[in-house]
Amino acid sequence: MAADAGRFAPSPTGPLHFGSLLAATASFLDARQQGGDWLVRIDDLDTPRNVPGAEDAILASLEAHGLHWDGPVIRQSERVSRYEEAIDRLSRAGHTFYCTCSRKRLKGQTRYPGTCRHLSLSAAGAALRVRTNATPIAFEDLVAGPIRETLTDTVGDFVIRRRDGIVAYQLATAVDDGQARIKRVIRGRDLLDNTARQIHLIRLLEGETPAYGHIPLLVNGTGQKLSKQTFAQALDDRRPTANLIHVLPALGLSPPAEARASTPEQLLAWAAGTFSLKALRDGPSSYRH
Repeated sequence: MAADAGRFAPSPTGPLHFGSLLAATASFLDARQQGGDWLVRIDDLDTPRNVPGAEDAILASLEAHGLHWDGPVIRQSERVSRYEEAIDRLSRAGHTFYCTCSRKRLKGQTRYPGTCRHLSLSAAGAALRVRTNATPIAFEDLVAGPIRETLTDTVGDFVIRRRDGIVAYQLATAVDDGQARIKRVIRGRDLLDNTARQIHLIRLLEGETPAYGHIPLLVNGTGQKLSKQTFAQALDDRRPTANLIHVLPALGLSPPAEARASTPEQLLAWAAGTFSLKALRDGPSSYRH
């Protein structure tokens, strides 16, 4: 396998829909265009939300659409020891603190007010937060352009292990994406506001920050992002070429007429030779499904 890679990281909370197909296709095309591997990681740490059979359905949909991954499927549930080791490193370096603030107490606040930051609380019944600072996080998004965020102003200290003991999304993603092999993270525009937090963690853990590209979203008739929460319909795996043709325009691609009779693999091979993240820079941030 090649040393460098991109990745697609769905959560097993239900089958793939057109929005997730768009994200998978974009990361796949980018990896192939860069000559790297394309990895699939199942983000299954939030066990209460996992749906039985969803992982198998997701993998079957990817295969049906010609999105063939390289190497074994990675599951975050099998990497918990790595995340706990990272948390231990952060804690020993003084970057964390326990917080007993409930969601009810913090309701309506977009930024953590630092309530427990200077307290010496025990782990019992507490979440673990990482300290942020006033140093701006700046990066050049491959699609959205230059981004600059000061975490103390936007979100404040954030949770890296929940009070129920589950490792939080931001920490697990930072550990996995901060490994040397992951060079590019291509994902939906809705995840852009997570990026500064993940870069902050990667830097504290002395990992390697990948390049990020946040692509436009598919939205429904009321302007809501297609998702399981907005009742997006599952992909029909019996019509993979038609499904791909449906999402490619959101990536700036207009397949030729003859592509409608091609296999998904043939269509993706054509798309990989034409796809350009730079072409998305001046385009809209969302497309109506």
